[in-house]
Amino acid sequence: MKQGVVIKNVNGYFYVQTPSGDVHECKVRGRLKKERYSLLVGDTVSITNDGWIDSIEERRNSLRRPAIANIDQVIVVVAAREPDIHPLLLDRLLVMIHHSHIPPILVINKYDLHTEDTVKLKSIYENIGYTVLCTSTYTGEGIDELRYVLHGKISAFAGPSGVGKSSLLNAVDPNFAFQTGAVSDKIKRGRHTTRHASLYSLDESSFIMDTPGFSALDHTGMTVEELVHTFPEFGDHDRGCKFSPCSHSHEPICSVKEALAGGQISEQRYQSYLTIKSELEDQRRR
Repeated sequence: MKQGVVIKNVNGYFYVQTPSGDVHECKVRGRLKKERYSLLVGDTVSITNDGWIDSIEERRNSLRRPAIANIDQVIVVVAAREPDIHPLLLDRLLVMIHHSHIPPILVINKYDLHTEDTVKLKSIYENIGYTVLCTSTYTGEGIDELRYVLHGKISAFAGPSGVGKSSLLNAVDPNFAFQTGAVSDKIKRGRHTTRHASLYSLDESSFIMDTPGFSALDHTGMTVEELVHTFPEFGDHDRGCKFSPCSHSHEPICSVKEALAGGQISEQRYQSYLTIKSELEDQRRR
């Protein structure tokens, strides 16, 4: 019996990489199927010598879309331009990642095209406490720093299509040779070039997960109280609220709204919170 990590799933065959670097094509035991255990890329499994997955280790975490497991961090990639940053989409991504208890790192790619608005957005997220890297595959800026934060981790890359995720991975290690796609002049979005979640070895202790674009974000099952905790900056100010729990929207004597009025919380972030909160309340009513 050997232990390894599921790096790819193709037509019911699971490819498992063992610590030696060998990759084994495997099928799943029938009893695991009967338990309706959905095996995910990133799962740690035990395999037999004749190519059967015999058991699945308990997960540290998982995401539904894309369906991946045991991620140490998510590298959230946006572009300084082409396509322009969509703050609400970025905040939706961060909310989903926080709710899954996975640390995010924000990467602003194509930084050679940055504007004053890009610098302001960078400042907003740095002030919250996020690690923000500025990268450019054109100038090479930030690639060494990105390679450093990936070392020794299983990292998933997420973000809108066209922001340069595949190009960044190729810059980190040209051996990856990921397919890249041009940004459409008409719609200012890229085409999805990644079709299936797959794990790739950067070195013996570092894995990169290339994932399909996050085109179907939802927060089904999340409560408003849970949403509050996915905005880290609220936690520094919510102790003075009159009501507990406080939704930080309509209640009087709300210290989060006071911090907003005093410029300690970003108006952009607060509006993202209200939008997602409204959506959650609509889901609950339906």
